[in-house]
Amino acid sequence: MKTIQILILLGILIFLGAAILVVDNPWGKDERTKKVESAQELFPSFDTETVTKIEITTDSTTTVLAKSSGQWLVESMDNYPADQQGIEEILKQVKEFKMLDLISKNPEKQAKFEVDSSGVEAKFLNSGSTILAHVFIGKTTSSFLDSYIRKDGSDEVYKAKGYLKSTFDKGSRTWKNRKIFAFNKGDVTTLSMESEVEEIELQLDSEGKWQMLKPIVSLAKKSEIDQILNTLSSLETDDFIDGDSFESTSTITATLNDGSQRILMTADEGGGKHPAKRDGEKQIFALYKYNREKLFKSSEDLKEEPPVVETNEENIEKDTNNQTQESEENENKSN
Repeated sequence: MKTIQILILLGILIFLGAAILVVDNPWGKDERTKKVESAQELFPSFDTETVTKIEITTDSTTTVLAKSSGQWLVESMDNYPADQQGIEEILKQVKEFKMLDLISKNPEKQAKFEVDSSGVEAKFLNSGSTILAHVFIGKTTSSFLDSYIRKDGSDEVYKAKGYLKSTFDKGSRTWKNRKIFAFNKGDVTTLSMESEVEEIELQLDSEGKWQMLKPIVSLAKKSEIDQILNTLSSLETDDFIDGDSFESTSTITATLNDGSQRILMTADEGGGKHPAKRDGEKQIFALYKYNREKLFKSSEDLKEEPPVVETNEENIEKDTNNQTQESEENENKSN
């Protein structure tokens, strides 16, 4: 009887193990993965390294991105430094586009999927102005996980992974690099802040502590200095402002251990934002009020309060209390 039960249990275990292998297929690839890997690339000869110019058209407005000395610039915006990471992302996306999940071959449905002039048109060119890839990025699918794409010159509409419109079309944020400063906060040795209210000077001492030298002499709060340095060393603009009208009302200067300086000037708030500029440059940035407040502190905010020192009277009272308590304990023991 026991032998039969053991055989039955063994049979059940074998069946369950086989079922797990069929469902999970740990040593093989599922059909979808095989299909993706075997699918033909939409642009099989596309080489990201040979792309030197990108033209992105949205709502009849074309943004031109050009590569110069290894760096991408927004050519259509006075060659302002471009969002390098964002460009690398779209190059990677185009390289990975595949002829997978064919949705339509009907040219009359291109408008429905927004893979025509109503969507985003992107051209990728080499140094000889040869078009290496020309694609239309359409709307997202109903699941919001995929997007429709179409290769120029073809009526075939495919589904591509991801919410691609926002990747290719930056809208009002533009393709400009939003970084204002990028440096190692640990390299800063002095900080100064000037405003219409006061002038503050701070210096890192030999023990690694920040000392305030102006307008008062005091140890500075580490938490406040850390917030300033964390913000300034990786500062990004919240927006860009056109024009050249700018009147500085406050300045923050960080001096690094190599003697170089990072200087940011800001103007009075307007519409919840403060215009800001790097010293010696014409581009005007815009910082939200709360972001600017992370940089500019008052001397009162920065001053470290001295530790509380007990007075002689407090010490005498504490000693008296201790003596009284000891006397009571001794009396209790004798009883």
